[in-house]
Amino acid sequence: MKINDFFKNKAWQKWDKSQWTIVILAGILLMILAIPVEEEKGGEKSVKEANVKVQTKEAVIEMTYAEELEQKLENTLAKIDGAGHVEVMITLEDSGESVIEKDSSMDTTNSTESDSAGGNRKESQTISSEATVYEENEDGQVPFVGKELTPKIAGILVVAQGGENTQVKQNISEAVMALFQIDVNRIKVVKMNMQEEK
Repeated sequence: MKINDFFKNKAWQKWDKSQWTIVILAGILLMILAIPVEEEKGGEKSVKEANVKVQTKEAVIEMTYAEELEQKLENTLAKIDGAGHVEVMITLEDSGESVIEKDSSMDTTNSTESDSAGGNRKESQTISSEATVYEENEDGQVPFVGKELTPKIAGILVVAQGGENTQVKQNISEAVMALFQIDVNRIKVVKMNMQEEK
């Protein structure tokens, strides 16, 4: 039977409930199968696009973050008695980290087994799953960033006019250690060149 004949003869009007139920269930099944595929592809695309945007922004953020810290540290250290004019260089270990929010869920299933000796054994199985939380913005759907971790500092160089004085060096080192929680071996304080002082 051709499709045109099927509709002209109105054969579908002669169907019983079981045939209609099969057609409706097949339609619902096709809709269910189609929806997650589209969302998953879109979600993967959003995550990839967001990662590329984050990586390109990281270089700019890293530079800006280091420069901002250097400027603030120069202004602060220059106020230390005997330090004089100060220039600072900060190197970073990484570019920080964006922590993406995850939605966690746990499912527990319980079962009881009987053995041949008449004993019962209860089993419980817990399955945990995580799903990325998304937010809408002008770029579409992107992962929701729960918190931003600042870049870690690798080392700090301080060039100061009063860098030859032991007490000034110690005061500068202790100030930097207190501000950035880094070890003294990551801090170097040196005397500024006479030509730079002018």
